[in-house]
Amino acid sequence: MIRWATVVAKSPQWVELELIKKSACQGCTGQCHRPLFKLFSPRNDTFRINYNQTGLRLKNRHLLFGDDSSARRIGQQVGLEIDDDALLGGGFWFYVWPLVMIMVAMAAGHYFAVVSQQSPDLWALIGLLLALSGIFVHYRHKRHSSLATLPEVTIL
Repeated sequence: MIRWATVVAKSPQWVELELIKKSACQGCTGQCHRPLFKLFSPRNDTFRINYNQTGLRLKNRHLLFGDDSSARRIGQQVGLEIDDDALLGGGFWFYVWPLVMIMVAMAAGHYFAVVSQQSPDLWALIGLLLALSGIFVHYRHKRHSSLATLPEVTIL
């Protein structure tokens, strides 16, 4: 996925970018003009990237922050490319994995209830609650861990 932006302000420590809006194609029912997600969670289309920003892995940081002639200047366009495989993999781990874990935990709770002759609904609910708390702890821990799982952003 590539999003294009224009450099609107720059300093040695940060670069401010403005996303270029895509227009919807006439007669098309697709939503290509809408981003799959807000790239850096901007409230509007302008956002700032700091040189040592956490939560972002820039593959070629020198293209934004370099002092030489290869660095981007104010008014130039840059492409922000995120690998599609990383994007789909992140979507899987964020959406599908928790659903699978919930289903497995509920089935395990139901199986335990049948084997021990308890109420299956109660133990399925206990399995659901255990899965939800495990998922919450997992994502809470992942938020504070290293950034190795974030997709790399390539500046074009």
